[in-house]
Parts: sequence; C-alpha cells; structure tokens
Amino acid sequence: MISAQLANKIWIILQSREARIFHKNCFQLNHSQNIKLKKYLSQNKNTQFGTRHKFDQIKDYSVYKRNVPIQEWKDIAPWVELIKNGDENVLTSEKVILFEETSGTSSFSKLIPYTNLLKKEMQNGIGPWMNALHKNYKRAFKGSSYWSISPPLKEKRKTLAGIPIGIEDDTDYFNPFSKFLLSKILAVPSELKKELHSETFYFQTFEYLLMKENLSFISVWSPTFFLQLDNFLSTHKVQLIKTLKKKTGSNNKRLAFLEKALIAPYTWKDVWPDLSVLSCWCDSQSSLWTEKVQVAIGDVYIQGKGLLSTEGICSVPILKNRSSVLSVNSHFYEFRELDSGEVYLADELKNNEIYEIIFTTGGGLYRYASGDLIQVDGFYGQAPTFKFLGRKNSSSDLVGEKLSEFQVSIVLRAALKNISTKVELAFLYPVIDEINNLHYRIYIEVKEVYKAEITNSLSTIEQEVELMLSKNPYYKTAIDLQQLKPIKAHLLENDFKSKLFDLYTRKFQVKDGDIKMPVLFKKDSLNSLLKL
Repeated sequence: MISAQLANKIWIILQSREARIFHKNCFQLNHSQNIKLKKYLSQNKNTQFGTRHKFDQIKDYSVYKRNVPIQEWKDIAPWVELIKNGDENVLTSEKVILFEETSGTSSFSKLIPYTNLLKKEMQNGIGPWMNALHKNYKRAFKGSSYWSISPPLKEKRKTLAGIPIGIEDDTDYFNPFSKFLLSKILAVPSELKKELHSETFYFQTFEYLLMKENLSFISVWSPTFFLQLDNFLSTHKVQLIKTLKKKTGSNNKRLAFLEKALIAPYTWKDVWPDLSVLSCWCDSQSSLWTEKVQVAIGDVYIQGKGLLSTEGICSVPILKNRSSVLSVNSHFYEFRELDSGEVYLADELKNNEIYEIIFTTGGGLYRYASGDLIQVDGFYGQAPTFKFLGRKNSSSDLVGEKLSEFQVSIVLRAALKNISTKVELAFLYPVIDEINNLHYRIYIEVKEVYKAEITNSLSTIEQEVELMLSKNPYYKTAIDLQQLKPIKAHLLENDFKSKLFDLYTRKFQVKDGDIKMPVLFKKDSLNSLLKL
C-alpha cells in the first residue's frame, strides 16, 4: 500500500513542470500575459459575449480595453442566467460543467460558471505553491495532510438545465491520478463532506485526525475555523478518546499517547509531533487571530495563504518569508488604482500602491472587477508580491468619515496587540445612543477569566483606537464637527461569537471554514444580535 510520504513525493514531482513555467513567466510577465489574453479571445470569439464585444477585431490589449468595459456582477449576471437556463456558447466556447456558489456576507450569492479550463487554471496556481512549500519546508510532506473541508449547508442542487451547483469534492479540481495520490495523503476522507450535521462532522473529523500520528501539514482557509477546531477538540477530547477506545481497543499505543498528550496545557504540536506547517489566511482582518492560532498550534510555522476566491486565483505563497506572488500561470490580470481609478497591467504596478484586482478567466469572466484590494510590497522578476487588504465595498460612511475595513483592521490589530491571545472576537460597529448621538463602538468578546483585566483596559483601548482612526482626515473632521462622538468600547456576552457564526452559516449560507469575520459592520446589520 502506498504511504502518505511516498504519495507526497510523487505528487510534488508532478507539480515541478508547472512550477518551472511559473518562475519563468514571472520574469517575462508582459509576454506571458499577452499570450494568455490572445488565447481567451481566439477561443471565445464566436461566443455570444465574444460576438457582442467584437473579439474577432481585437488584436491587442488596448483594443480589448476599449471593446470590453470593466464588468461588475450586475453586468455578468444576465449572461449567467442564459447558461443556467441551458444556453451554450454564451461566455465560453467550452462547456460549463458546474456552478460554484460564492459565499459572502450579502443577502444574495453569485453562481460562478466553471469550465475544465478554469479548474486547470486553479491547479496552475496550487502546483507552484505546493512545489515551493516542499522546497522551503520539506517536513510538511513527511506524512499526512489535513485540508480544510466543511459540511455543505444545502442538499445537492442543479439549475433548470441540469448543471450541478457546487463542486462534488475539493479534490475534483485535480486530474484523476492526482486525486488518487491525494486520497493517500489526506488524513480525513473527503467523503466526510457529505455529512450535514455540524456536530457529527467535527466529531468524525477528529476521530480520523487523532489517529493520524504522522500528520505533518494543515491547510485551512480562515484562522477562526482553526480556532473553532481547537475549541472542539478541547471540549470533546474525553468523549473522543472514549469513542476511539471502543473502536480500536484500549491497548492502542496511539490512544495511550493521546491520553497523556491531551492533558492541558497542550498544543497541536504536542498531539501531532510531526506537524510542521499550518497554512491559513494571515492578511487583513485574519491577522487579528494569527497570534492566538500560534499559541494553540505551538512550534509550527504559519504560512499565509495567497488570495483565492470562487471567481479565480490571484496569488500564491512562493517565496520564503515574503508576501504571495501574483499567480502568473492562472488568468489575465489588470489592476485599478484605488485613488486615481487608472487601470494598469500586472507588469506596470508600483510598490506600496493599493489596487483592485480585475481579471479575465477561463470560466468566462472578462475584465471582472473582483472588489479585492491589495497593496504591492515587492516584486519577483516582473511579478508583484502583495498583501490582501480587504474588500473595496466593506466600508462605513455615515457622515463622510469614510472608514474602510482595511483601515479598521490595522487599527484594531495595533490596539489589541498586547491582549490578542485573550480576545475571542473584536469589531467596530456604528450605533446611536439613547440621546441620539452617533458614534462607533468597539465590541470585544473575551473569556470569563479575562473579563476583569480587559474591563480595566477599555479606556486605554478607546484612546488608542480614537488616536489612530483620527489619522483618517475624514474621520477627524467628523469628530471635530461633532457629527460623530468619540469611540466607546463594550464587552460582549460570552456566547456572542457562536451566535454570530450561526448567523453567517444559517442566513448567509457561508461554510464555517470559509468565514472571513469582518472587523467593520454596516449600521443596523447586527442590531438584533446586539439587542440595540
């Protein structure tokens, strides 16, 4: 039987060719991007979208830019409706094989058409990432891996034309041989995703994980999901050991080890000594939880994930101890500067500037404005490296203060730095007090044992947040004109985080593994939960 270590070796070898092309394209970015654009236009010139926008007349990027306006979702939606209803050759000449449903914090979701080419473009980013991870952290491939899967929130669905909604299995992004290898590597079988009951899903996940003594790599999306897993293990460890004893017998060596290892205090490194790397989001609001994750996982390297969305893959972590690199093998990219609104190609970007990513993909999105804001912080060849700042439309502007989520994320991270491991949840929320004064309130949830300590720190937190937010001239003007009153801080009840997570999974249909918990909420969005 093939071992996880051998399967890892074979799988990494399979990624080496794609990795070589990736690194080459980073140093000839303009050339490789032009080739990709021309292939899209040539392959799809006879589609309904291609005919409408005269793809057959487009010879270069300047004409593409003129013929195809930047697309928002409202522009794409009518074309997607045609595909849902059975029309072919709409956005792509290639057949749409499924729709992936976006999971966001709005009241509606979007169905993104997936073709085989788009799936391959996702692989084109994952392959170089895995290859670089192996080069820099070989011990991560010593044994089994846990790749985050979440139970689906809905039964399987199809469109009127019979096109499936939702990918059947996360390993379906890969070819059959890679899927076979992954089945030998993954510590938790992907079939567990079919379990609809959350409590059962997590219990069974740990039944598999705890018995994998060679677990060496974990890949999750949200750090809050990892903390949720950690909390489940902490609260169910006795029951888990008892259940595993019934299944495997009380003389099992691994169980004897676990009984000793799971005596608090412990870290994940204590439970899985081979664990080497955890991959998760570390940018934007996710950075608030990195230190807490580090405490829980122990002496394990935390690698920040690149920027990947349902619509496409934007960056991958290739360089050791540097930000993720543009996923040059995947799509055709443009970047809209935040301040000026000017649009630039990938090889024209400037260091420290903030841009919105616009991409054209093999799934039929053309010049699609992603809403994702990034800040360039270096280059690898011609390819930019960058950090994800947040969503362009995640902002609050009640009286002209123009607060953005990425501003608030930076401020809260700094203000809570010394107590971050004690904080369960923190965010900013606009409120109107009993005498009709409008102000922002910092809501913080901490464990009961820390409440007295944090209560004594609230005034200091208020002052620090107020001082840093006042560097935003619009916010300062609103305070000076008394349109806004100064920041106030408030401690939340102990179970608020679970209620908020439940709102996301139930109302917004976001899988708990995908939740990006905002640090800035819009007015009135949480009034019922906050009892305002």
